[in-house]
Amino acid sequence: MTPDATENRLATESSPYLLQHATNPVNWYPWGDEAFLKAQREDKPIFLSIGYSTCHWCHVMAHESFEDETTARLMNERYVSIKVDREERPDIDAAYMNFVVATTGSGGWPLSVFLTPQGKPYFGGTYFPAERKHGMISFKEILDIMADKYRDEKETILESTERIAEALNKSLEKRWTGNVDSLDLKPVDKFNQEFNAVYDRVHGGIRGKPKFPITLQILFNFFQGKNIAESLHTLRMMGSGGVFDQIGGGFHRYSVDESWLIPHFEKMLYDNALLLEAYSKAFLLTRDSFYMNVARKIFQYITESLQETKGFHAAQDADSEGEEGRFYVFTNEELIDVVEDFTLFKKYHGLIPEGNFEGKNILTAPREPENAFSKEELEQIRKDDLRLLDYRNQREHPGIDTKVITSWNGLMISGMIHYYIASGDPSVKLVALEIGRNYLEMARKGEIKRIAGKENLHGFLEDHAALIAAFIDIFSITFEQLYLDTAIELVERVNMQYHDGEGHFSRGGTMNEKLFSRDFRVHDAVVPSGASMFLYSLIRLHAITGEKQYEEMVKKGLMEHYPLMEQRPVSMSLMVQALYAWVENNLVSIKVPREFANKNSKLLEIHQLPVFNKIIFPASDDSGKIISCQHYTCKEHDSVGDLSLELVDGPDTFG
Repeated sequence: MTPDATENRLATESSPYLLQHATNPVNWYPWGDEAFLKAQREDKPIFLSIGYSTCHWCHVMAHESFEDETTARLMNERYVSIKVDREERPDIDAAYMNFVVATTGSGGWPLSVFLTPQGKPYFGGTYFPAERKHGMISFKEILDIMADKYRDEKETILESTERIAEALNKSLEKRWTGNVDSLDLKPVDKFNQEFNAVYDRVHGGIRGKPKFPITLQILFNFFQGKNIAESLHTLRMMGSGGVFDQIGGGFHRYSVDESWLIPHFEKMLYDNALLLEAYSKAFLLTRDSFYMNVARKIFQYITESLQETKGFHAAQDADSEGEEGRFYVFTNEELIDVVEDFTLFKKYHGLIPEGNFEGKNILTAPREPENAFSKEELEQIRKDDLRLLDYRNQREHPGIDTKVITSWNGLMISGMIHYYIASGDPSVKLVALEIGRNYLEMARKGEIKRIAGKENLHGFLEDHAALIAAFIDIFSITFEQLYLDTAIELVERVNMQYHDGEGHFSRGGTMNEKLFSRDFRVHDAVVPSGASMFLYSLIRLHAITGEKQYEEMVKKGLMEHYPLMEQRPVSMSLMVQALYAWVENNLVSIKVPREFANKNSKLLEIHQLPVFNKIIFPASDDSGKIISCQHYTCKEHDSVGDLSLELVDGPDTFG
């Protein structure tokens, strides 16, 4: 199909990010052979631009440069230009991001990289302005300089890119190559020391700004039963701040200030999936309705704004009507016109006459609303929140990135199951199982895809690992054997495609394209790494099945990555959690009669025990007893109450 005269080759793509650039005057190519063959045939360098649809600075650079005819003419004359959606191709993003970070000391999006026709990078950066400002060189100047450099120093560049690729691969290998004879809990101790050293005791989270959610650290704290006050404090500060959409639900990506007031307004599925789990567990631990209310609003946002038949959409943009945050902020005049009791509304939501954000207001909430307002006042606020939400919904909504990404949906399935456990709401379970069945069908067909409906894009390690975890979670509340069997089958696929047999995991595996730089990432970023999700799931599967092979894989994986855990434990929270569970053998295996699946209240009651290092599965016999095993010791219990006395009220009381 030939694009229209007003469109480039991105017009035939399905990625919302690539389609945003389909009418640019730049002659963009999607990543693929056509672009590389053209560059090699014409001996032109490649300009590679990587971003995603809800990336604010990607939009800025697009408006300033990629929509500019003069800049586009320069790009078309001197380069073959390629656009990549980093969420579709995290392998490409990781490979070139590693190069940019290694050569400049920092990275981010948009990622802008200059390549040889063979795809080897020789220069890179992030956002470049259209004109010189703040000491930054202009994008047009960079384009000329890098094209001239390739033309005039081609042989030198070709030689240096080979050396750079080799050095980068060796550097990456050093990060994960272990040399230890045994495992201990030093990384756990160091995690706790570092967590407390950087913790913001006023605002929660990590000291300084911008402030990102520390959800994986919080979840590990719940698992290990330490730093509980700090974790709950962080969740309360976030849930009462502007980083949480107080009337529409869902968390924004991060806060630009240290008090969680002013967000970067995009909303990501993965953030909300992990935070749904965290707030659900916080409620089980405290029985404080604050945490349940936040979890409920996350769930409502996800199901009302991001759900479709195949699963959940990836994200919602920060911008609308050409302005970041326009959809979410209000003038006092607007609020006076919309709500019934403005005086009460102003007090509850922290409004000030001059506005708290560029003359307008971002809504916040009190950290302990039940103590500050009467039931009648809270009911009035709830009514006015709904009035304001109706008013807001008449505005132009921020765009939705409609990609249905497998790993992010796996995280959300797990998040919903934890919310179902905390709330006991059967409708939540139905949604989780509906999406879970879609992915079960995908897995049973024989291959996991990265994007639902995009058959030519193979899944990555994290897609398989997140589904394994989600299927184990579904099995734990339904006892449906097919979910457990499929999780075990996916483990075998990971073994064949992503695992080298020595404890290392390739992100792309054997089915995906081989790039100039291999990606064996094990540290957690905004989502847990595929390697850490996989290893922790193996520990859970070993508890259920007793399979010896899983023991060997876990031990190898943890030993190979132990040195990196010791160096950077806070950035490897889930793998440190796996290490803790393995070394201490402290995962509580709870075997219950299979009939409990039909007695939903009993099974739910066990799940609701505020012990977060447990795995629940049906016993192989029909003794009618509940059996708990931990630290190589098993005990029988006649009732859930008896089990609770042992796990929650005993000498090792959680928290």
